Amino acid sequence: MDPYEVMREWDRATGKEPRSQQELDEQVPEILKSDYEDWKSRIATSEKRAIVEGMKAWGMPIEPLDPFDMDRFIETEERTYEPKE
Repeated sequence: MDPYEVMREWDRATGKEPRSQQELDEQVPEILKSDYEDWKSRIATSEKRAIVEGMKAWGMPIEPLDPFDMDRFIETEERTYEPKE
């Protein structure tokens, strides 16, 4: 995952004009609670904690990030199976 694309998507989601790489590198370290370079590398590996930290820094609501949360809404044969009598 490209950390700059993630940050630009967060900009869009919060109603901001997506910033350039230079603008992000200058402005984001001020709003994070951790080392910026380390955080970007963790975003690149899709680390959940880094994503949550970024979403909080952007002022976004934190919603379930676990893909298995959505799994329960997908109908499968096992979930819809009704034994025949």
